[in-house]
Amino acid sequence: MTERSRQPLLTTICLLALSVSTQAEQIEFSFTNSHDGTQQLAFAIVPDSLESDDRRPLLVLAHHAWGTRHSQAYYYNEIERRGWLLVVPELHGRHTDGRFSMAALEAQHDLIDAMEYMQAHYPVDSTRVYLAGRSMGGMLSAVTAAKYPGRFAAVVSGQGIYDVESWRKRSAPTALSSKVGQLRLLADSLLTQEVGGAPSPMTEYAYRRQSAATYVPNFQYVPTIFWHGTLDEIVPPQQTESLVAAIQAHDRFQPDPHWLQGASHLPWNLPASWVLDQLQHHQRIGLDGQGERFYPQLHLVTDEAKRILWLTIGPVVGEVFAEVQVSLTHDTLAVTTRDTEAVTIHLDRIPERVRFSQYTIEADRQVRVSVVMGDSVLFTATADQAAGDLSHIWSGRE
Repeated sequence: MTERSRQPLLTTICLLALSVSTQAEQIEFSFTNSHDGTQQLAFAIVPDSLESDDRRPLLVLAHHAWGTRHSQAYYYNEIERRGWLLVVPELHGRHTDGRFSMAALEAQHDLIDAMEYMQAHYPVDSTRVYLAGRSMGGMLSAVTAAKYPGRFAAVVSGQGIYDVESWRKRSAPTALSSKVGQLRLLADSLLTQEVGGAPSPMTEYAYRRQSAATYVPNFQYVPTIFWHGTLDEIVPPQQTESLVAAIQAHDRFQPDPHWLQGASHLPWNLPASWVLDQLQHHQRIGLDGQGERFYPQLHLVTDEAKRILWLTIGPVVGEVFAEVQVSLTHDTLAVTTRDTEAVTIHLDRIPERVRFSQYTIEADRQVRVSVVMGDSVLFTATADQAAGDLSHIWSGRE
């Protein structure tokens, strides 16, 4: 063999060597869903021989409709090549199984609980926990990102239904293949089953609860990249276009969607490498080495009591969406609330450089506002309108 003939062979061998995945273990485990107490299954990829101090990025994947925890195989090689951790929980809904759970509360907790299982059992880099999904998985990942913006460094969501009622009421396309038409009818039927019926005053709350459009203000606190095919007849591109436009009204730095020209819904997916690259490129980077970036002004919407960034909101009573705006500017803690009974400010999640000596409260009902440091309550007031002094909470912290 001549030297010239050896070069292509050598190049091929080198390229093959570069494409070989690092060793990793594929495992399955069960976890308890924190919402309904059921036992759920998850699939995971874990790099071999991980040391406790060798912290790796974690990708949480939400599978698509008619999928399972084993439906994301096109990610495996890229995850192994990069040495990341991966978890794909088996999703479930209130009225349907995981094949069509939409963005049910149960499925949201599947993602969060599987993520927390991985964090408890493996060396996860808490500053690089990512979320992704397409189709039903895109719908679920968007809602979960909005409701848990402090838990993810970045999110990629593709081809999702983001306003359930508008999708359900959409006009029929001018031309559909018989296969796409059948899928649309089946999707309509399963969606109706999961949310409890056709759009009506009785189902309005369920429709809004599973729609990312309901939680638009929250997206300014979690980098979320959206993509969609321009010829998608199952989920029209207007779903992504409308949501991103609404987010951009709150966050001028929200990127425009990535449009896949000529792509339909079913056969198209972006390469796993593109998704992972987008997550890394857009990830939130905290200051002073912290994984969580501090925002001095928060505007949040939630359907359930929870801790979000440096606030705890709740309880949320009845079929309502609590809306809270809190700012720490101009030496004042300013709290404005709607449809919640309590807001707690956690000083241990606020940088020491941020100080305030006054407070104001404006609410649509009596709301309890508390300032805490760990388990210690430094201040509490219950009112629908109030103002006063807060300088005493800094005693002993100077």
